Amino acid sequence: FAFSRIANRLDVDGFCVDSLIEGIKLRREGIRKPVLVLGPTLENRLREAAKSDIAITVSNFEALRALLAVSRPPRFHIKIDTGMHRQGFYPEDIARVVERVAWNKRHREALTGVFTHFAAAKDIAYPTYTRMQFEKFEKASRMFRRAGFRNLLRHAVATGGALMDPTYHLDAVRVGIGLYGIMPSQELEMQCASFALSPILRWRTLISEVKSLKAGDFVGYDLTERVLKATRM
Repeated sequence: FAFSRIANRLDVDGFCVDSLIEGIKLRREGIRKPVLVLGPTLENRLREAAKSDIAITVSNFEALRALLAVSRPPRFHIKIDTGMHRQGFYPEDIARVVERVAWNKRHREALTGVFTHFAAAKDIAYPTYTRMQFEKFEKASRMFRRAGFRNLLRHAVATGGALMDPTYHLDAVRVGIGLYGIMPSQELEMQCASFALSPILRWRTLISEVKSLKAGDFVGYDLTERVLKATRM
């Protein structure tokens, strides 16, 4: 969390974390900037999120029902699944989401952002899928605006998308691996040669065993890998 304290002094608008537990640790470290939990938050911890002033992500109707049942909800962002297919409401579900959130003033005011996540933004050779995702997200965002949600924070990109095209920056970017001084892909590293990053960490380990495999040998459960040549593992 020393890294977070350094970042807190820099010109950043807030922090994204995976879980409420991580967000609470940031609060205990004295960080007062906005914190958004990107992963799921259990129903029995929604009041704790509100008390700690930590925004959560709502990405499915089960989580939305739990949130709407809380009289004093935490701030929250709606995640839209535009093609990653890991988390989020499908674009065709957004009309129902808007309708359910809009009717209650307290929950309406608690909604502070909408976002998506690109599946292949670091693949500069295939920008078509990213453009398609962005168009779907923009269309869904307009549905919120038409329903009267005027000041929602919109965000879509991590490090790869942020480097690929400033069009996708919107209101915020979620820089993850770039904070550690690592490029998301070799292709981006070559294209953005003038944008130098220096890694701030390295992994160390101990080698417990070395094996010599013959061409055609299998490795691992369910024969996960088969080596094509003599290999030292």
